[in-house]
Amino acid sequence: MGANSLIFAGLLSGIILAMSSTSIRAEDAAVKPVASFAEFDRKAQAGEALSVVFFGGSLTYGANASDPLKTSFRGLMSKYLAEKYPKARFTFHDAAIGGTGSDLGLFRFERDVLSKKPDLAFLDFTVNDGYDQKDIEPLINYETLLRGMVGRGIPVEQLYFAFRWQFGKDYKPDEVYRRLDHMKLSAAYHTAQGDLYPLMQETITSGKKTIEQMWPFDGAHPDDPGYEVFFEAARLGYEAAVKEGLVCTVPEKPVFGEMTSIKRICLADSQLPNGWVKGKTFRTSLWFDGLSSRWMGDVAMYDVAKSTGTVEPIKLEFEGTFLGLFGEANQDGLDVEVKVDGKVLPFAKKKKDKEGNVTMEYAPAWPFKMTYGQGNLFIWRRSLTALPPGKHVLELIPVVPEGVKKGQLRIESVCVATAPGQ
Repeated sequence: MGANSLIFAGLLSGIILAMSSTSIRAEDAAVKPVASFAEFDRKAQAGEALSVVFFGGSLTYGANASDPLKTSFRGLMSKYLAEKYPKARFTFHDAAIGGTGSDLGLFRFERDVLSKKPDLAFLDFTVNDGYDQKDIEPLINYETLLRGMVGRGIPVEQLYFAFRWQFGKDYKPDEVYRRLDHMKLSAAYHTAQGDLYPLMQETITSGKKTIEQMWPFDGAHPDDPGYEVFFEAARLGYEAAVKEGLVCTVPEKPVFGEMTSIKRICLADSQLPNGWVKGKTFRTSLWFDGLSSRWMGDVAMYDVAKSTGTVEPIKLEFEGTFLGLFGEANQDGLDVEVKVDGKVLPFAKKKKDKEGNVTMEYAPAWPFKMTYGQGNLFIWRRSLTALPPGKHVLELIPVVPEGVKKGQLRIESVCVATAPGQ
């Protein structure tokens, strides 16, 4: 390892210490703020300036809506609030990235949610966290976000969205295990609930709208008629919370657990080792919610075409059991070899067969190449294997296939956290 790598590791240690005060939790407040829907309603009627955040995936963003700013659930909910409270001065914030769940949400929370100083938050992720799964880690991630918002006095409405194939003759709400567990969290934290499931099924069985009308493009993302039902579920949940005077509270002990030591270690602003440079994010993307410049700062970049010698690994120390990489790529993206404590950490991916059985597939390098065709997109990769608790040394090494003369590896941040009990 060269001198630059040693310097880089030392500087990043300083960054980690500087970021350690950034926490999801809000226990240090002298007076615990109150997450009251009645208070939000009062402020809105009084004409105060209010911030509203929509935090989730593509169904919150509004993929396939004719105009996501206006005809998505998010757009319709913004319009509804503005019309219900004509004196209020609203600012609405889109914090939704398609194809992502609460795991990446942990590391976006500070930048994309708390920085907006929300007075009300809509929380998605029930679908993207695996609506038919029972594994506990996504529940811990989700609860950590919920705990962080409610603990800061932000009233939250949990949204239980769904896909086309979950309705009609295949309607089995009791098998949507993630929804049932999120309902347990709602009962513990006294949040509002925007539950699409019974409302959508009734809409279909009554003949008000057909599945084909609501999902004409693909099975995941509805058209405007479908988003109207999504909005209605959210509206009903909000109005019920206001009518009941709902006050969200944080239980003393988590229901499923809470992640700690959550750190997003941005790489570009430190002295990078040989072969790496600081680069701007892409300013175009395959779809708008995937535009990386909206969600991250500058990247640490290795460019094959501009390489003049041997590239040194990015090397840093961290503490935690969870490891993820957040960056961007296009069709020419390079994979990255990840080493933890001197050993290669394979990239694991879940695979489900026709019977629904889940197995794991492993690759020696972490894929950092866009696989949706030609274009730019954010990239989120994480280890599905929990690391031993304690301190670790991480190395990131670009993988350049023989003969390849074009390609980049672009990483914005290393994301680490510690699971409960570690």
